Amino acid sequence: MIPRGRRLRLLARLGAAGALTLTLLALVVPQVLANRGGSGDENRRQVRHFDHIFVIMMENTGFDSLIGNANAPFINAAAAQFGLASDYFGVTHPSQPNYIAATSGGLNGIVDDNDHTINVPNIVDQLEGHHQTWKAYMQSIFANGNTDKLAHAAGNQLYERKHNPFVSYQDVQTNPARLANIVDLSQLDTDLASGHVPNYAWISPDQCHDMHGRGGGGAADPCDFSNEQNLIATGDAFLAQTVGAIMSSKVWNDESAILITWDESDFTGTGPAGFGDTRGCCDAVPGGGQVVTLAITGDKHAGPRSSDVAYNHYSLLATVQDSFKLGCLGFTCDTANVHPMADLVNKHD
Repeated sequence: MIPRGRRLRLLARLGAAGALTLTLLALVVPQVLANRGGSGDENRRQVRHFDHIFVIMMENTGFDSLIGNANAPFINAAAAQFGLASDYFGVTHPSQPNYIAATSGGLNGIVDDNDHTINVPNIVDQLEGHHQTWKAYMQSIFANGNTDKLAHAAGNQLYERKHNPFVSYQDVQTNPARLANIVDLSQLDTDLASGHVPNYAWISPDQCHDMHGRGGGGAADPCDFSNEQNLIATGDAFLAQTVGAIMSSKVWNDESAILITWDESDFTGTGPAGFGDTRGCCDAVPGGGQVVTLAITGDKHAGPRSSDVAYNHYSLLATVQDSFKLGCLGFTCDTANVHPMADLVNKHD
């Protein structure tokens, strides 16, 4: 295992390419594969309390497209040194239903990427009902002159409403105070510097940084769908920078956690809507395919850990709910099939 001091210095340099990338992968990939072991009944334990949980939702990239990929050095280093859910799945295809699932415990009628307004209980209701603070950080939400958080972006855009689940909830849309908690990602640096970070922080990168990509620019646009490996490298660098900023801030301590996941697996051109991987679990079969999910905690004594327990976005929501003692929503109430990721975030004896 790489010593903690060296690991943190290494994380700060993970955006570098070339020889460093290849050397890093040679160190960490065997460890990622070797650490794939289940934790028995550990996941059934109650999730410990966290003061701050950061959730970062990336896009449209399968497990096998990232683990071992030289264009994703940060992801592979984090998978080897922190927590890796090696049997984690999206809930469905396409994107938006996964975001709704991760914040309300069910699809709630959302099966596409169109604009919707739904009147259902959600994580915001739970957090505010238990005196927990929240904020959603959306990269490029005000790009290209956009001033309407409810607007549907069109064209070669950066921000996508479908990647912002909070604006689909009626009791957020109609509440100015709640809408004010949806901010541009640039606010995160300010909040980290001041120490005024919410208990629950959701982060959605824009389409050039979440590995999704955009259309219309062709091969000359580094963010175009066709530049898959460039999108992976850019997303990996985004994660390295964002996680590094959180971990070096004054709010990062033993009671902090970062959960990083991808909404669904790769677009392959086969299967329903072009997605070939529809594997799933935990009340969502068929599902959205296997994706990487990383759990990083501030526990100074936490070593690398891996879990082959079946998890999905309901499990991620259940982890947040269990830590903050919020109760359950939808499928997170099915404790027989949906388990919080306690084995990846709890302190080990």
